Amino acid sequence: MSVETAFMLGYPGANSVGYTGKLLNKLMDSLVDNISFPVFPDGNASVARLLVRKLVPAVAPNTSGASSNAMESILTDRFDYSQLDRSDAPVRIRLNSTAVNVKNIDDGVEVSYVQNGKPYKVQARHSILACYNGLISHLCPELPEAQKENLKYGVKVPLVMTSVLIRSGASVHASGPVQYQCPGSYFSVVTKAPPVSLGDYRDGSRGDNPLVLVMLHAPAPRNNGQQNARDLYRLGRHKLYTTTFETYEKEVKDQLTAMFGGNGFDAEQDIEAITVNRWSHGYSYEYNSLFDPEWEEGQAPHELGRAAIGRISIANSDSEAQAYLHSAIDAAARAVNEIIG
Repeated sequence: MSVETAFMLGYPGANSVGYTGKLLNKLMDSLVDNISFPVFPDGNASVARLLVRKLVPAVAPNTSGASSNAMESILTDRFDYSQLDRSDAPVRIRLNSTAVNVKNIDDGVEVSYVQNGKPYKVQARHSILACYNGLISHLCPELPEAQKENLKYGVKVPLVMTSVLIRSGASVHASGPVQYQCPGSYFSVVTKAPPVSLGDYRDGSRGDNPLVLVMLHAPAPRNNGQQNARDLYRLGRHKLYTTTFETYEKEVKDQLTAMFGGNGFDAEQDIEAITVNRWSHGYSYEYNSLFDPEWEEGQAPHELGRAAIGRISIANSDSEAQAYLHSAIDAAARAVNEIIG
């Protein structure tokens, strides 16, 4: 991580660089106090459901009593997946279909995909590839070699997001903070799940009620002095794939005991469930001033890689070199504008 990034995130190490660092930390703290980050209880999954409901209204009949356009209703409404792919619908969403080839044809695009082990083809006037940009060179062989190399420059960041359901949150609440930075520990961040109350959904994590903790582990190894961030992410992906659940479980129990055992936390008695979400291809690659050059505007790998070819456009947050929802939306808007002119 660069010094610039550490300053922007308000990491306490800034205090060690003297008066300037302490002043900057105070400034960042004051800014954070005035910033609100509205979240859904399941994160961006609700955003995806809202988009699907807008495209296919029948998929989520309003049962919550809220306005049909209210975002709150999506939290408790059940999806009718049978409505996603109807032949009489203006918009069709086909799940469990893995694209394996995309190519330009006369006056259109042909996409080959596999569903339930069987190959299929579909044709359209245009196509937008909004997947991991590093795969596009394999999906679309007709791309120029230089563009393929630019698409492969960014390496997805591997992450392990572990959710731990605790029968009683009392021992955690007794410690005070909502989030813990744990440098040197197996899980570098331990945080309480955001206490969201929205629509019919109500947070119930206070007091001695059950509590969900989210624990973040970045599997990338230490730099040997000759590796860049992309090298470490590739090695981290291998580490992620080869680590057993038993290892994650042991590390969860050991770290939470070390953190909250003094308040009466007992891992064997207090943990109800552990869910390990392994994101082998997690966040989009963001340039790091420690390893990446400063390209002229329009000449960065993600900018050169996302150039449309024929009737095929390219989106995804990878094409913006930022791992955030708004980046994916910006990329989608750009790709659509390439089609409609």
